[in-house]
Amino acid sequence: MLHYTCPPVVGGVEAVMAAHARLFASAGYEVTVIAGRGPAPQPEPPKIHTVIVPLIDSKNEELLAINQQLDAGEVPERFEPFAEAIYRRLKDQLKGFEACIVHNAFTLHKNLPLTAALFRLAADLPEVRFISWCHDLAWTNPLYAPVLYNGKPWDLLRTVAPGVTYVAISPQRQGEILETFQPKLAVEAVPVIPNGVAFADFLKLGQETLAVLAAAELDRAIQEKALLLLLPARITRRKNIELAVRVAAALKKRGQPVRMIVTGPPGPHNPKNDVYVRELLALREELGVEQEVVFLMERWQDEQGRPRTISDEVIADLYRVGDALFFPSSQEGFGIPLLEAGLARIPAFCSRLNPFVEIAGELPYYFDPESAPESVAGLILEKLAANDQYRLRRVVLENYTWESIFEQQLKPLVSQYSHYKESLAD
Repeated sequence: MLHYTCPPVVGGVEAVMAAHARLFASAGYEVTVIAGRGPAPQPEPPKIHTVIVPLIDSKNEELLAINQQLDAGEVPERFEPFAEAIYRRLKDQLKGFEACIVHNAFTLHKNLPLTAALFRLAADLPEVRFISWCHDLAWTNPLYAPVLYNGKPWDLLRTVAPGVTYVAISPQRQGEILETFQPKLAVEAVPVIPNGVAFADFLKLGQETLAVLAAAELDRAIQEKALLLLLPARITRRKNIELAVRVAAALKKRGQPVRMIVTGPPGPHNPKNDVYVRELLALREELGVEQEVVFLMERWQDEQGRPRTISDEVIADLYRVGDALFFPSSQEGFGIPLLEAGLARIPAFCSRLNPFVEIAGELPYYFDPESAPESVAGLILEKLAANDQYRLRRVVLENYTWESIFEQQLKPLVSQYSHYKESLAD
């Protein structure tokens, strides 16, 4: 991966490149970041190599002198020797690589000698597949018009380099490439791969939470577009968890992927709670929702196979991970989960009990605790479909987390050119 700079230099492109590097390295690829200025710290594991080549820095002192003349429309004598020096340095550096993702340097004027060198490298190193990651385009930005001129080297920024794949970060950038570049490219030749957000990092999920999600396979469920309903309670009859199991079955029957997450173990004071647990497990099996109804007491255990305590920190994280609160109790004296759902800004679906109404008025979505499961499932789908905040969240989770982008777009693109390290991934 190549750019003018890399972290800890702060910038949008630098952040995207760092995310790409982490994703590929975690998947078993050998990753090297080549930049003019940095260097990036090398995380362990996996290790990301960083190579600093000062010649490709956008603020290289000799380059800044060259750029002064270029900005005035003059190509200085020093241009070609500087481009030749970059070419020789990168040609040696790129030996043995199968793919090189170049961020912006094919399309932006910050280091035109680098752009010229990359055109030569793409022609002279056919064993290295170059991918031009197009965050910004000089020729379509009015701010850059005063320093762009017809002819070389400026025309390189709107010329398709032979053998190079151009990737746009948005449909708008794709349209600009298709309209501006020569020779013309077909729309299918310019894939759109957006920027993303790191799901766990953005939500500040703790390491214990990540371990719980992995143990319960909820991390995979998120990528599979499952609706995550959080039922934060110990397992006692008054929690009416059998309705939750039946609602999960009704949602599954409607074709909605779902995970009903029951956080607690059996209540500690009534020995009959163990009987209730067995009834719930039998009902889950009968309805065929063993995957859809997740009792964390089964998935998060100590070395002796006993349920481990789910900490308050993990519960708070689960509210951030979940799509909605589902609280079907048949009786309650208060309703702390409603307070937690309010702070977490997630929709709340709960039985209509006086304490709940006293706390939250008509803000939650209520149902009778003896309602038919099919009607409750319908209520959930109807209200969430009308909830713009939830819908935006689903759009982001399904299309704009780095995890989904990597699996759906990044890995298939680079796998065309690069040998996937199956043993390392395993």
